[in-house]
Amino acid sequence: MQPFAVEHDSPLTAWGQVHRDIRHRIDIGEFEPGARIPSEAELVARYGVSRVTVRRAIEALGSDGYVHSRRGSGTFVNSREDLIRCEVDLLRPWREQLLASGNVARSRLLEYERHTTVPEDLRRLVENDRPIGMSFGLHLQEVNGIAIAITESWVSAGMGSVASEMPRGAIVTASSSVSVIFAHARQAQQLGAYHDVPLLEIVTASRLRETGELVELARTAWVASRVRFTYRRSLTVGQIDMSELLS
Repeated sequence: MQPFAVEHDSPLTAWGQVHRDIRHRIDIGEFEPGARIPSEAELVARYGVSRVTVRRAIEALGSDGYVHSRRGSGTFVNSREDLIRCEVDLLRPWREQLLASGNVARSRLLEYERHTTVPEDLRRLVENDRPIGMSFGLHLQEVNGIAIAITESWVSAGMGSVASEMPRGAIVTASSSVSVIFAHARQAQQLGAYHDVPLLEIVTASRLRETGELVELARTAWVASRVRFTYRRSLTVGQIDMSELLS
């Protein structure tokens, strides 16, 4: 193993850094499928962290499908087919594309409130919409029985009647932002993950194209190790970021 220094002043926990480094080594083939990774004692010495830290990192790798442990033998790398990872095109509805590829994808409602307000940290996104009396739903997103994300969504209380009159083909435009966050205790429990596990948070405001009326405000936290995002675009050669290297 090449040396890796745990940064104790990093916002990412020590176990998270160890987890990330071992996962990276698996991804690049340093630890091949079926191979035994170093023992807890060896990892403690190499990373300069406690046994508890190493154990938590290994447990997280197991939860993500990267490794499995055999009592008395050690911890071994799983085959690629065992990885709990799905590919999601950001420009298409996630369930539609995963169902089309033969997966069992569902969104399970965990909580519902008929009258609530948009959280203060998201208020700026809807400040011109007068979002009064919003309905709130908390959904757990699952693929093949594995939680991959949790979504908070707010819909105008009047949208129920409006939506029933709306043509199914009405065009909705969405604007989104992406950021990296770390799971708090409640999110970790709901996702079957660990506290401080990295999440990719996407906040999306969806509006009717014709009127600009807000249809939904959603905040989805995806487990970063269980999802790979893709998207496709068309551009000219001159628009490629490093196009000057082509001359």
